[in-house]
Amino acid sequence: MPALDRDDMAALAALMDDVGELTFPETFLKTLRRLAGTDFCSAFQAEEDGSLTYLFAGGYHSQIPGFAERASLDYAHLYWQRDRVTRQMLNGSSGSGKVQVIRQAWNGIRDPEYRRDCYERAHVLERLTIYHSEEPRIFTSLYRTRESGPFPLVAVERIESVAPLLMAMVVKHVRLQSRPLAVSLHPPQQEIAGRLLQAGYALSGREAEVSAGLLLGRTHREISEKVGLALSSIVTYRQRAYRKLGVSDRRGLEALYEGISRN
Repeated sequence: MPALDRDDMAALAALMDDVGELTFPETFLKTLRRLAGTDFCSAFQAEEDGSLTYLFAGGYHSQIPGFAERASLDYAHLYWQRDRVTRQMLNGSSGSGKVQVIRQAWNGIRDPEYRRDCYERAHVLERLTIYHSEEPRIFTSLYRTRESGPFPLVAVERIESVAPLLMAMVVKHVRLQSRPLAVSLHPPQQEIAGRLLQAGYALSGREAEVSAGLLLGRTHREISEKVGLALSSIVTYRQRAYRKLGVSDRRGLEALYEGISRN
């Protein structure tokens, strides 16, 4: 296995510091870029009822805005049941060991719709997936595009060497994020956030919370003080919410919410 250098260790240390924090997905991607030249990443949790929960995704495509997140959501809702490799890995039928790494090329994806929407459309060349087959059954995938080329062998070996540590951090992060929010919402903000969460745009709780504050006419600073988050975090959640909702400003957000309220 290749030895990790000082910068690799620093990246892992920074990721460990961000476990449970809002910045964890971004730091996770930065770490994967450092270790393996990763273009995109995604993380999911397989539930007992056979469904798949989208956890987070990262990376930006120059020609397809929001591709990493959109493709990940499509995978969770449409294609997860067709991914035989992942289902076998999570069912523990591929061998011993609770953390395993599997490499798969785009042309090894047999389902044509899944291959087209999640790989060919954005020129994704291959994925490297780390599976945590014990509860919670979580897996995270690294992707490289045609422009970047396939994962070099040294990058694969580097990921294999730190896979147990990476998954331990992802599992802990998910557990910490699932705790109740320290600051509770109050009507009408709670009601507005609830409607946004149920509208089918895959907003996170924080994204809906910040959007609700904007709809109530609050400034970023007022929302920051209300929910106990840094001002920079409010801006980040606003940007993510706008991207998912397909709006560019508060006026667009208000028009969209008016349409939701009528249904």
